[in-house]
Amino acid sequence: MSNNAFPIFLSHPDQVGDQINQLIKKGALLLATNALNLDDTPCYLDYKMGALNLHLQTEAESFQLSLNFIEGKSQHRRLYGGGKGQPLAKACGLSKHPEWTVLDATAGLGKDAFVLASLGAEMMLCEQNPVLYALLSDALLRASANEETALIVKRMQTVHVNAIDYLKTLNDIPSARPDVIYLDPMYPARKKSAKIKKEMQILQYLVGHSDENVELLDMALQTAKHRVVVKRPKTAAMLNQTPPSFTVSSVNTRYDVYSL
Repeated sequence: MSNNAFPIFLSHPDQVGDQINQLIKKGALLLATNALNLDDTPCYLDYKMGALNLHLQTEAESFQLSLNFIEGKSQHRRLYGGGKGQPLAKACGLSKHPEWTVLDATAGLGKDAFVLASLGAEMMLCEQNPVLYALLSDALLRASANEETALIVKRMQTVHVNAIDYLKTLNDIPSARPDVIYLDPMYPARKKSAKIKKEMQILQYLVGHSDENVELLDMALQTAKHRVVVKRPKTAAMLNQTPPSFTVSSVNTRYDVYSL
């Protein structure tokens, strides 16, 4: 099995969306006929209770993850998150420019993209990892069938592609270039002994820390029409040597904003 292919155990194969089926056909997700085939597999997906679930077994812990934009933290942030006055929205310029389109080039779990879409932004989500893309696609499919989130999801399009390659394509088509490009690259490995959150451990297992972040920022600066926003840990160094135009601070993070 390649490092980029994970088996998927489908308890309800007729309910899986087209995007996930396309990943299976491409071989990005391998079809496992029964759970017994997964005994020695540290990472696999199954489809139960109407949702796609990721199972990850590390040397120390077992994890399970399913994305949900309808309930839980996404619902609370959608209802009580502070609207366009919150740092993320300010950094992306939505309060003054509600018509701006936003490309999330490192979509990951899609949380920030969903917040921006709930505030009215037209979003494009780019995610290269097939497992994250499958989880994201499944969550959006379920949210599209819910009356409280359906209109939000209509403003969210997804592509399964390398972000740098995708930006190069957009850069050749002026009309397709987004107003804002949002980057939330994987944080550097923590030196502290305290455990990081479950979701971050899963992301580190699946994608790790990319050495293409500087190139991605450089390409984003060439492609965005108005600004590039980079989410960073509050005390972390800038992603490259170019100082941002300004910074929007949050509790544990900051947004480096490059005006173009």
